Amino acid sequence: MIRRADDRASGTSVGAPPGREAEVARLRTLLAGGPAAAFVLVSGEPGIGKSRLLSAFAAAAEHHGVPALSGRATEMASGIPWALLVDALDDAEMRPELAPHADRLRARLAARTPAAAVTGVERHRTHRRSRALVEAAAARSGLLLLLDDVHWADAASAELIDYLVRHPARSTVVVISVRTGRLPTMLDRSLAASVAPVFPMSLGPLSLEDARSLMPGTSPAAGRRLYEIGRGNPLYLEILGQLPPRAVDQLSDVAAVADGARVGLGALIARELATLRAPLATVVQAASVVGEPLDSALVAVVAEMTEDEVRGALDELVARDVLRASDGRLLFRHPLVRAAAYRMTGHSWRTAAHHRAAGHLAGQNAPLSLRAEHLRHGIFPGDLDGSRLLATAALESLSVAPAAAARWLRAALWALPDDPGNAERRCHLRLALAKALNASGRFNEGRAILHELVAGDGPSRYAALECLGAAERALGRLPEARALLSAELDRTAGAGPRARVGLLVELAAVDMLGGDWRAGAENAAEALRCAGPGSRPGLSAVATAMTALAELYRCRFGRGLTRLEEARRAADALNDLELCDDLDIMAVLAWGEFLVDEHRDALRHVERGLRTARRYGHDDVVPQLYVVRSVVHARLGMASQALADAEDGEEIARHLDSAELRTFVQAVKSLPLLWREGPVAALPAIADARDGHTLRSVWWRDIADQAMAEARFLAGDPDGCRALLAGRPGSGSGSGTGDLGPHAPSVYALRSQAEVACGDLKTGWEWYARAAAVAERGAPRAQLGSVARARAVIAQARGDHAAGAAAARNAVNCFAAESLPIDEGLAWMLLAELTSRLGDSRAAQRHLGAARELFTDCGASWLARQVGREQRRAGARGKRGSQPAGLSGREREIAELATQGLTNRQIAERLFLSPRTVETHLAKVFQKLGVSTRTALAHRLAESSG
Repeated sequence: MIRRADDRASGTSVGAPPGREAEVARLRTLLAGGPAAAFVLVSGEPGIGKSRLLSAFAAAAEHHGVPALSGRATEMASGIPWALLVDALDDAEMRPELAPHADRLRARLAARTPAAAVTGVERHRTHRRSRALVEAAAARSGLLLLLDDVHWADAASAELIDYLVRHPARSTVVVISVRTGRLPTMLDRSLAASVAPVFPMSLGPLSLEDARSLMPGTSPAAGRRLYEIGRGNPLYLEILGQLPPRAVDQLSDVAAVADGARVGLGALIARELATLRAPLATVVQAASVVGEPLDSALVAVVAEMTEDEVRGALDELVARDVLRASDGRLLFRHPLVRAAAYRMTGHSWRTAAHHRAAGHLAGQNAPLSLRAEHLRHGIFPGDLDGSRLLATAALESLSVAPAAAARWLRAALWALPDDPGNAERRCHLRLALAKALNASGRFNEGRAILHELVAGDGPSRYAALECLGAAERALGRLPEARALLSAELDRTAGAGPRARVGLLVELAAVDMLGGDWRAGAENAAEALRCAGPGSRPGLSAVATAMTALAELYRCRFGRGLTRLEEARRAADALNDLELCDDLDIMAVLAWGEFLVDEHRDALRHVERGLRTARRYGHDDVVPQLYVVRSVVHARLGMASQALADAEDGEEIARHLDSAELRTFVQAVKSLPLLWREGPVAALPAIADARDGHTLRSVWWRDIADQAMAEARFLAGDPDGCRALLAGRPGSGSGSGTGDLGPHAPSVYALRSQAEVACGDLKTGWEWYARAAAVAERGAPRAQLGSVARARAVIAQARGDHAAGAAAARNAVNCFAAESLPIDEGLAWMLLAELTSRLGDSRAAQRHLGAARELFTDCGASWLARQVGREQRRAGARGKRGSQPAGLSGREREIAELATQGLTNRQIAERLFLSPRTVETHLAKVFQKLGVSTRTALAHRLAESSG
């Protein structure tokens, strides 16, 4: 094949689809390889990107100056002789250099009768002449022949391709594209025996990174979710991107998916199904109504065909890869294929089909949960029997499939007449619907129903109020929730204790979120006293976990640990169905375990909570569980996992329409985001969390502020850190902990370091003293590390580097003993700086090396880069000698930028600091060096480095 003189084999791929760069690069090599013939066999499942890859091949050929002809076979034209080849010739008409050859070949084919009627000699002559014309077209610059969807090729075209494989045309690369397992038998044999090289390209799913380009504007968490559901298939990802988030979550609700992705299903997947002949089309539509796994007997009833006819059709649909066999079950290739088939059915036929399915299942005494989905599509107003059956199925499934239960309850209520005789039943069903909506995370929808229910005085009032309190709490409406629950408890003070348990537990949760741990503990304890044999078993476990959390946040460590162990035993004793009714316990319990550094148990309970929530569709608790897992993973130094958890929690909170949850997760995300990506990514995230919705939950706001304050401090903004911590409980001049819990020492230690960095050594010492006092009351050992680190910073500021190094070494040991690598790495960095001040540069480099290794292992890329910069500085300092007048690394950095003519604001922007922080550092530099102008500063620095 002739190569253009100006073509450079750079190895890059021209216009390669995402994830297919290697395939395009391989083709470029073939095009540049000379006059030899070659074959490329591209295979993959529908939608995987075969046609898109062939288009990229054509673009690559143009880049090389090689003409390309493209032909595509279709099922509708599979009975027309030479259809595939004629399609390629139509493409040649657009190319002046190929048009004469195309006209001669077209005339040759037009003179021939259908292939079946042509003698062997005539077919051989046609094939030989066709090959000669292909070679003539390729003589000048070579030729790329692209043959797409060859599994649909007509017999005459398939024979010609087979001939070209057995007798390759010079200077021609032939690309054959087929679905996996659908290569015509004759081509399979001839390619296996080809004298020309054959390059198989089996296209698998895209990687997550490659798939991201197909989902522009999608958050990382949403992208991961779509990727998992779409299985890395570009076509599925394109369609899923059109769907509303809730339809993506509920792919089993085929009607919602079919309605939500009309364009994609109709234009893409449905095109494949539209070519099915009548019996197959009927069966695939009946199968879409039946659902998975497919029951051939039920499909036969719905399709109104014999079971033998249906079995044969199902086998053919498997051969066409519309259906797939897995573990002895028949499934659609993907839920989107089922949705496309379902959308092809007419409304009247579909309604009758669901009626037939429901009737057959009733005759088989099938579970109501299987019949209900068909009943809801065929029910009509006044259908009391249908409404009763749907309601029964929904109530049975309320805890284990709330989204399905909500669909069935809506249909049951729609059919049930709204008259006085049905008032009590409608009230009961509406309460069940609100519970199902809450469990599915649709709090606003459930809340509207519940407000109507509690306005009355019916028998469901207690349950409705408990459910409404949970909805208001999830939406951050804590004052409203507290007012509702407190008023009802006052109103029913003389009621039986069991009626009050749920209200008391919910009120305790509201109190704790509001930061009133004392009231929360009292209400949780009262709930435990009221609980009896008839109460939900999970309520007592939740109340126990809440009392444990309240004791821990009040720094009553002994009582808190005892209660925590009781809660752990109670939760572990619950089976999954019992747990479903009170899944909140897993988040509460895991928070308590996180506070006392029992990380393994915290992760175990989060995993069980997520597994149960996903299995039974309880979306309401999932974001909280992700947040807990994120902070635990962050504490353990698993930066990427912590960030992924936070992103997943943020995405789900967005779908739940809870600004409270979303803001909380955004704030928690800032710290691992800083560790991995640095201030450029983390500071805007903090700004978004601060400028958006204001957290009404005091508890969550405290956690959020601590995470964002630490991120600001590490980013070099102690002023911003101090401002965030200033509004927290216990931030005043008193000596109390402000109910900050076991992590109070680390919060106070962070405040101490921020004050010292801002130049206020006296206030820094006061906060250090408070941190040490709380730690002595029995706080977890890791808190002693935070206190020791603050002590080292104070000693450094006082110029007592030996005492500072001893304290920093203590911090390293505390964090290492508790396996907290990020904190350990930060302590190593501090120890390195202090050791360097003591004149031991080699030890300082070793300490920095230990920090960098820890950060690298944690996936904290930005922190690792910061250490690398410090290592280079330390090396430079070793060459220049010690810093003049004991300047810190940050002070030296700011001083050098100042001597380069940068303003305070420019220095702040470059180093991600506030202008005020830069001003404070420069004032210290001027004082230490005894200068008053930047010119004098430049001379002083030059002298020290000379």
